[in-house]
Amino acid sequence: MDVHKPKLIRNWREFLKEYAIIVIGVLTALLAEQAVQSIEWQHKVRAAIADMEQELSAGDGPESYARLAMHDCLATRLTTIRSAIEKGDRKASTGLIETVWLPNKTYDSFAHDSAIASDVGSHMPVDRMFNFRIAYSLIPELNRLQDKELSDLALLRALPATGGPIQQAEKLSEINAIEALRLDNDRMARAASFTLRQMQNVGVDLDRGSLRRNIRETSPHYRGCLTQDLRPLISTQPALNSNASS
Repeated sequence: MDVHKPKLIRNWREFLKEYAIIVIGVLTALLAEQAVQSIEWQHKVRAAIADMEQELSAGDGPESYARLAMHDCLATRLTTIRSAIEKGDRKASTGLIETVWLPNKTYDSFAHDSAIASDVGSHMPVDRMFNFRIAYSLIPELNRLQDKELSDLALLRALPATGGPIQQAEKLSEINAIEALRLDNDRMARAASFTLRQMQNVGVDLDRGSLRRNIRETSPHYRGCLTQDLRPLISTQPALNSNASS
């Protein structure tokens, strides 16, 4: 078996030739690796954007839209309940309290959190990622407010159904719960409106099927009362129509 010994470099010209071959080989390998990594990151970025768009379009967006549409209904109902409470009418008050309905949803940010945790966000265009960050900024607040709202509703429903006219201490407790719910309602509306406006900046449309499901869930509890045109609150956001509420 023949063994080829390494060829000795005899002059600077041969050295530079060998050196150039090595350098070019290394640079070619590095460029190829970078090209592969760039393609992989592009796929990851597209997948992350698709996930965030889906989460906002089919989840957080329609939930926020339906919640904003019921704001005035709930505000009016709370005013009616307070009037009955102040009159001391226990039967009318408890009956009205039972008509108060609140959605129990989750406002999710899993897709956005995943994009940040996996470092995909740093490979997205800066303005694009910034707009997504703003669109998601009040999602935790919507969750927090919803939990508080449900807790305040539980306090409102604590009024006993029997016992004669409502006593002063009961009135004060119920009025506190009503005013807490009124404040919750206003804050939920502001957070929902903000989220929907920021979705527009990202270019995310509402999923119509999900919107219809959310409206159908809300409508029986506030029939004929839901705000039909939210454009004054959400610039250029499509208004509720017969297709959405059917």
